[in-house]
Amino acid sequence: MSFGPRASDAIDAAIDAAGAVGFVTVCRGDDPTSGYLTGLDVEFDVVYVRLSGETHLRVPATVDVPDASVASIRVDDSPAGMAAAAVLADGAPTGTVLTPQTVPHDAALHLESAGYDLSSTTVVRDARATKDEDEHGAIEAVQRAATRAIRTAAVILDDASVEDETLVWGDAPLSTERLRRQMNATLAIEGVDTAGATTVTVGTRGRDGDAVELVPGEPIVVSVSPRGPNGYRGALARTFVVDADGGWERRAHVACDAARDVALVEANPGADAGFVGSEIRAETAAFGFAMDSEVTRDVGGGIGLSAREAPPLDGDAELVAGNVLKIRAAITHPDHGDVELADVLVVGDDGPRYLADAPTGLEPSRWTE
Repeated sequence: MSFGPRASDAIDAAIDAAGAVGFVTVCRGDDPTSGYLTGLDVEFDVVYVRLSGETHLRVPATVDVPDASVASIRVDDSPAGMAAAAVLADGAPTGTVLTPQTVPHDAALHLESAGYDLSSTTVVRDARATKDEDEHGAIEAVQRAATRAIRTAAVILDDASVEDETLVWGDAPLSTERLRRQMNATLAIEGVDTAGATTVTVGTRGRDGDAVELVPGEPIVVSVSPRGPNGYRGALARTFVVDADGGWERRAHVACDAARDVALVEANPGADAGFVGSEIRAETAAFGFAMDSEVTRDVGGGIGLSAREAPPLDGDAELVAGNVLKIRAAITHPDHGDVELADVLVVGDDGPRYLADAPTGLEPSRWTE
């Protein structure tokens, strides 16, 4: 899956609008922007230059680069800024060059020493914030895998028995670590990468990684954010309670579920992203939870090749059709623990919709009906 041409068009428009001569960015090997811009499955550092409507790349000398729809590929180990300046000099000896704020300082110094004025741009970030149908499909596929991983946790919890106030599954106590491993096994079967993002949190007694044994009556938050074969991320979190007594955790869950529904009303094209985020928090607080200490401030934001990207839900960006958002409603309490619901939502021309819409019930049996 390649989105390089679409990104190139956006970069060319930004260059023209700014009266600049070109665009330069330096992508580290683990930066998904590199693959987004080049269309290559890269695991190495890339210097990307857009000049006169053409793409030029510089890659390490140890890399064998396959054919790509670029004007030139320079293979060497020169400093990034020096390599970019050498490409620019062939077509534009001087002028303004657009760069993202993340361009390395040494690369910026090389470009300035070569006589170029640098101007910051968010064009690539903005281009990535709006996904097309292929990208929506890629995210939906990984979200379906996330749903199956959460279902695995629900089935195990529903099947567990209570012995000596401990949940037992498969003739052994069930812990956060056992549950996490089972979820990750499902993700592996589904052909997606866990991305190190699978967590299980239980009550107030411990966090993921502590191998805390699970007990009835406590909220158990299970969360995944896998990465699909094309690099796109999913995100899903649910809260379960085995043998719930209908106390704090049920009221918190109702609040989070109601806040989740708010996104389906407010996250429309033209809406202010920050307003959507504030409405999610306000709806959560409306059930009697303290905005400043119990309602979690992080309500999500854009998701795609990264688990967190534009648009944020705490800024003044305007939502547009094609945005894909992680929607998160969460409540925390020092005496009770956490309750959380998280999903992925697409902003469409005809309104928002959740991808791979999954059950939200507090009882794990809701997933086995």
